[in-house]
Amino acid sequence: MILQKRVPKRAAAFLKGVLEGETSSQDVLVRDISVDGALLDVTNALRVFETITLVCGGSRINGIVAWSEKGRLGIEFSELLTNEALLACLAGGIKVSAPKGYRADFGRETGG
Repeated sequence: MILQKRVPKRAAAFLKGVLEGETSSQDVLVRDISVDGALLDVTNALRVFETITLVCGGSRINGIVAWSEKGRLGIEFSELLTNEALLACLAGGIKVSAPKGYRADFGRETGG
């Protein structure tokens, strides 16, 4: 048995997205992404080979579920992403803000 080795490099990601399945949609976390697919954290499993659309960073990317196991699934895109689409998805990453009442100078000694 000859195994096919992945060629495209995957970019580690921590992106919010929405996965639209054939009968439902759900919020997902994109763990990594490449020009041909992505690894997602999901709350609801989908069937292998189910047609999906990943909405991420203003991009809508069509594909299928390649594999699915407890809380995670891999998707294969219908078409290779262009560099622009990949960058747009990565640019839509989770925006982290400081907690309410956070002070950047807290705990620093002041000169005097």
